[in-house]
Amino acid sequence: MRILTLANNKGGSGKTTTTVSLAAALGELGHRVLVVDLDPQGSSTQWLGGQESPIGLVEYASGGMRVTNIVVGTTARGVDLIATSTSLVPPADRRENDTGMAIVRAFARLPDYWDFVLVDTPPTLGYLSLAPLVASEFVIIPVEAHALALPGVATVITSIERARLNINPRLQLLGIVACRVNATAHTRDVVARLRAQFGPAVLEHTVREGIRVAEAPALHLPITRYAPASLVAADYRAVAAELVGRLGGEET
Repeated sequence: MRILTLANNKGGSGKTTTTVSLAAALGELGHRVLVVDLDPQGSSTQWLGGQESPIGLVEYASGGMRVTNIVVGTTARGVDLIATSTSLVPPADRRENDTGMAIVRAFARLPDYWDFVLVDTPPTLGYLSLAPLVASEFVIIPVEAHALALPGVATVITSIERARLNINPRLQLLGIVACRVNATAHTRDVVARLRAQFGPAVLEHTVREGIRVAEAPALHLPITRYAPASLVAADYRAVAAELVGRLGGEET
């Protein structure tokens, strides 16, 4: 089981779109996939046909319940979901760090059933984005192909380095995915700057901008089901295959 955290502290980076679309593409390849929605806004949960739950990872961490109590099916083949839950935001009498540590313990308790666990994190730097860095093996950074988004990539990489040095020596950057790429000169320049600054960390495949992927959440379908022949669906399939290749193409 490989735990992959999708992280970017800037909103609008394509993080949730990439989480849902990669999960669906990996499911198409025959992998068992679990999406964990750590964003209290619940965008991944809603997109995959789920709803906010009164219980989740925080309750699971303390024992006394099976993982089947918090895992639900989704609209994507081969993809399960741990939905966002009300307990991700602690009450006034509970510290955020306690909630973060509970999330870390919960990940440690997950059974080795899934091939991939994809973690969607909120677009803020806090306990809900840092806790999965303690539990994960790999980080994927989706980034919008816009110049204003570039500093956010460096911020995430700094967080990865700190987590690796201080808490989780296994943690690695698996790849940077350029999203919402179009044919403009500005976008081409941004992708070139990404490659110049971060080198081979940037995936060869990029994800094009497309209206179909913006329509898909309202139908609670991943792009691979809503518009399976679309260019964006093809891009996410290519990204998924490249990421599996970076992991050695091993059976997980």
